[in-house]
This record gives sequence, C-alpha cells and structure tokens, in this order.
Amino acid sequence: MYITFRKFSVSKKDFMLSVNIPVYNIEVVTLVKQLVFQAEELEILFEIRVYDDGSTLEIKKLNREIEVLPNVVYSELQENLGRSAIRNKMGDDSQYEYLLFIDADSEIPSKNYLEVFLKNIKEERVLCGGTAYKNKPPKESGKLLRWIYGTNREAISAERRNSKKGFIITSNNFLIEKSVFRRIHFREEISKYGHEDTLLGYDLYRNGIEIFHIQNPVIHIGLEDSTVFLEKTKAALQNLKFISESLLANNKNFVRQVHFLDKYSTVKTFLPPVFLRALFIMFKLIMEKNLTGEKPSLFLFDLYKLTFYSTL
Repeated sequence: MYITFRKFSVSKKDFMLSVNIPVYNIEVVTLVKQLVFQAEELEILFEIRVYDDGSTLEIKKLNREIEVLPNVVYSELQENLGRSAIRNKMGDDSQYEYLLFIDADSEIPSKNYLEVFLKNIKEERVLCGGTAYKNKPPKESGKLLRWIYGTNREAISAERRNSKKGFIITSNNFLIEKSVFRRIHFREEISKYGHEDTLLGYDLYRNGIEIFHIQNPVIHIGLEDSTVFLEKTKAALQNLKFISESLLANNKNFVRQVHFLDKYSTVKTFLPPVFLRALFIMFKLIMEKNLTGEKPSLFLFDLYKLTFYSTL
C-alpha cells in the first residue's frame, strides 16, 4: 500500500513517524490508544513517546497503563524541564524521520487524523493541524472564558490560517521533519507558558521553512478555570515582551505579524502607554469580575491584555 505525497510517493511500511506527547498532570491513556490504533491501521513504522514532566503521583499511576502498549515509550522525568526543553528532548530522542507534537489535553475527532498529516507531507514543510473546541460550552461557568476565547480566536479554518502567510504556528498539533528540528529547536530561554511556539515559528520562517496549515484539528479539552487562564495570559504576554524586545530587539517583521503586538503598536499611537496603565489600574478589578463571571466579554479581554501589557 502506498500514500501519494505532493512531491513523492513512499511505501507506508517505509514511512517512519515519532509522535511526541509531553505530559504535565493530564491523563493521556485514551489519546495514546487512539494514536496506536490509527498508526497500526496505516501499517507505518511508528513510536509514541510520552514524557511526564513532573506530574503528581496520582496522574503517573494512571498513565503507567500505556507502558504495555506497542511502540509506546513512556518516561517519567526526574525534574521538571519546562515547555520548551521537554519538547526539544523528545524531538532529539525520537528515532524516526517525522516528528508529530501533540499536547496532552487533546482529543482526536477524526479516524483519519494521522493519514491526513501523511498525505500533506512535503520536504522542508511544517504542517499545522489546528485546534477545535466542543460545540457546547462547559457546564462550569468558571471555564467559560477559555471556551469562548478558544472557539472565537483559536478554532480557525486552515484556509484562513494560510491566508495570513506568516510564521504563526501552534505547538499543540504540528508535524516537522527531524532534519529540520535538529537545526531549529524551541528556544529554551522560554521555559514557562506562552509564545514559545510563536518564536519557533519565526525561527522556522526566517530559515526558509514553509509553514503550511491543514484542516486536521485536535479538540482542546483541557479548559482552565478563568482565573488560571488570566494568569497564564499575563505570563504569555510577559514572554512576548521578552521575545520582541530582548531576543529579537524589536524586529519590525515580528511585531507586524504577531497580531497582538501589531494591535498594541497601533493603539499606543493615539493612547499613550501611561494612559493605558492608568486604565488597567482603575478598571482591573471590574474587568476581572466580568472575565471570571458567567458572561465574559472578549472586548474586555482584549482591553485587559492591552492595558496589562502597558504595565510591563
């Protein structure tokens, strides 16, 4: 049996795929079983690496079930490496030629998930599958902000993502050649949550690697509590400032293509940062009350981010 690619054809049995799932306090048994089943159906050479980055003992006990599954490599790391370093380690440890990175809080909605990636492979191309959310909002009102933001801002069609023709990728669901990943890693200066994938996308882009978006999403099921999501958002904005001003020294192309930075750059031309800081101080509690409540507003969320960024 053969899969026909855009530039070449290869026997399924000659195709080699390493799936990498970094784990932190999330049970992944169902996800891994789905992937094993699909890979076996395709009759490809594969491995699924699951590295635990310091989860609780309770989560580790649940995930140890996958150790007996075929072609699964399960490892519990002795110390927490962080978001970038663990992905680099998994990519370096992987034995096969194509690396698929999937976040642990994902659900696979398609029976052809792996096959869709395989059919879109092309040399020197990174494939981004995208993100989806469940149609119904979560029952817990405290998770509404994350669901509303995700369904409106992250669940974007491949056509629309490709139309931007930039370097933005999302690290929760992407495939990359190992030969490319050897040259261009996640930068480990970014150890905490937020925009480590934005920086990876920029590094790929400036090295001439094509970033191509396909309609092959995973469903994001790990919705955070709104308070936690706000804290993670602020951490991500701190990373973004560090990337744009320190690592990339206010590179104009980077600022122009990162939507938030482009918007902030525009806003501060008519609203000085000192005014934005004053808005954040005056209305912070009011905005947070709305955003953690039962009817969170994306307009207020955008305003919260812009005004918070001005305080950094």
